[in-house]
Amino acid sequence: MKSFCFIGLPHSGKSLFGKKISSILNKKFIDTDNIIIKKFNNDLNNIILSKGQKQYLKEEDKVINHINQNNIILSTGGSAIYCNKAMNHIKNNLNCEIVHLKLSLPEFNNRLKDYNERGIINPNNLSINNLYRERIYLCNIYEDISFNADNKQELYGKLIKYITN
Repeated sequence: MKSFCFIGLPHSGKSLFGKKISSILNKKFIDTDNIIIKKFNNDLNNIILSKGQKQYLKEEDKVINHINQNNIILSTGGSAIYCNKAMNHIKNNLNCEIVHLKLSLPEFNNRLKDYNERGIINPNNLSINNLYRERIYLCNIYEDISFNADNKQELYGKLIKYITN
């Protein structure tokens, strides 16, 4: 059976839809943010503040590269796209189809009300709009398919139809 990995911007629904899809398909669900949160017994923002962005990305890369399961639904942290080795592991070793949950810039700005509390990696210290462009560019490199994630109900229907066919 095929494995799927959800990538995308913060608040795009990676964890939400990963859980729902895994339940429907009866596949194991893995959320890399939750693995990191449990490992450090802290929220993402505090982990990033204490470790620094570079160290956090190294930790995210390590967590993803230690996953050795197939027939899974994987939801990465939004910053996993900065970890080339991890993304290649997802594609080539875990044999995941990479599904990009793509937010429009206006919807991203609408959902991102907690930027400073959320724990968002911004390694190039970009403005929010330029961070959006950088991340969309990187997601486009790794994706096998993308779905507009602006409307969660529409997205859910499209994901179910695509993944179950």
